[in-house]
Amino acid sequence: MTALNAIDANQITGVLNQNTDNKTMGYGFQDTLNSIISQVNEQLQETDRMTQEFAMGKSESLHDVMLTTEKSGISLRFLLEIRAKLLEAYQEIMRMNF
Repeated sequence: MTALNAIDANQITGVLNQNTDNKTMGYGFQDTLNSIISQVNEQLQETDRMTQEFAMGKSESLHDVMLTTEKSGISLRFLLEIRAKLLEAYQEIMRMNF
């Protein structure tokens, strides 16, 4: 089984990183969100690939297929919760009177 890319807490919080010139380089919110979306997409594609291989008889490890399926499902639910919170925050901002 290949290792799945875990969603790093540093990416979620947008923690500042130091590059090789000791200049501060921060991740923007959009970059962080795009990174999380791409990682979830990769996990879902890996799950599809492993499921197809199992169905065709190329793999006999049902345990690995189920484990990968659950991990990608959890990641997808996490992403949907982020989406819901972002939508809620946007709607709250739109209700504000300036």
